[in-house]
Amino acid sequence: MKSRAWLVPPVAALLLSGCASGATGSRGALAGTAGSATGSQGALTSTAADAEFYLEGGWVTVSVINGFTGQKVATIPAPRWAGSFPWVGHTTWYPCGASADDRTFLLCGKSKYVELRLGGDGKPVWTSTPAAIPAPARNTGSNGDPQFAVSADGRVAAVTTSDGILALSLLRGATRSWTLPASEGYATSLSWAGDRYLAFQLVPQARDHKAGGVRLLDIQSGAPTVLSASRLIVGTERSPGDGITGVFNPVITPDGSKVLSAAWTGFLVAELVEFSSATGRLLAVLIPPAHMPGHGMPCQVLWTNLSGNHLIADCGVAGVANGGRLMTVRLFIPNTSGTAVGIVW
Repeated sequence: MKSRAWLVPPVAALLLSGCASGATGSRGALAGTAGSATGSQGALTSTAADAEFYLEGGWVTVSVINGFTGQKVATIPAPRWAGSFPWVGHTTWYPCGASADDRTFLLCGKSKYVELRLGGDGKPVWTSTPAAIPAPARNTGSNGDPQFAVSADGRVAAVTTSDGILALSLLRGATRSWTLPASEGYATSLSWAGDRYLAFQLVPQARDHKAGGVRLLDIQSGAPTVLSASRLIVGTERSPGDGITGVFNPVITPDGSKVLSAAWTGFLVAELVEFSSATGRLLAVLIPPAHMPGHGMPCQVLWTNLSGNHLIADCGVAGVANGGRLMTVRLFIPNTSGTAVGIVW
């Protein structure tokens, strides 16, 4: 089915130039209005203390939690349209995406999603009516529930599929996709630099590690495949330094300047690091190596502001960075390693 023309707002001027490889034009009409969603940039330049809320799934309800106090601010019950899968045996209702502003979230049921926005007090307000999850992104029983990455302006969401990566206009419902054959590996850990560039980790097939690592995809590229529309920004063919043997859970900062990522340094030992997205070089170790549990991947950045100098992370210990200096704090977050119920910050 041919997709309709879909919204792609102009990219912020501060993004790195020359991020796209391959074609510089765009296939098909790209329509939209100029500028970013109201309030997005203001929230992105805030401190970690201003990004206190996360959403936690609980099968038939989703809770809004203050991560610094543990207070449950609101409970969002599953709507009638949420539905369920026969192989699960309970209602499907969970947080399935978030923007970096800590206020814009997506909630998903079996085949539909809905948007909401949190007020300053954490109370949710619906900002859309239910819309269909694109068929390639739906749970078929073998690919799991979809998890979307929402652009900073809240207008576009991206998700991995069995065929590659799909971008969805949250305003118009139109889609655009890029293929990634299984023979080349698979994509994971999507995050946005502005509203045009999408970072992801390519886990390659064992026979070819050259393309593997953190890549940056230009959603305005006319190239049809994931690899031809993206370029490598943090390679993992060789160790990037500090004894790192691999990365996981990478997140690009919304201004596109850095990649924040968990990194393996030993058997079940990981640290949280910062790379330059321009050079791929290791810039700093944010949280030193710590032993990980033997299941799940709990080392990750939970939230970051525009440049990454304010962030919330958990990797063996929980920490908050304000102005680049990391301080250990107590975060009230569940241990979701190895479970199906997760959180979205």
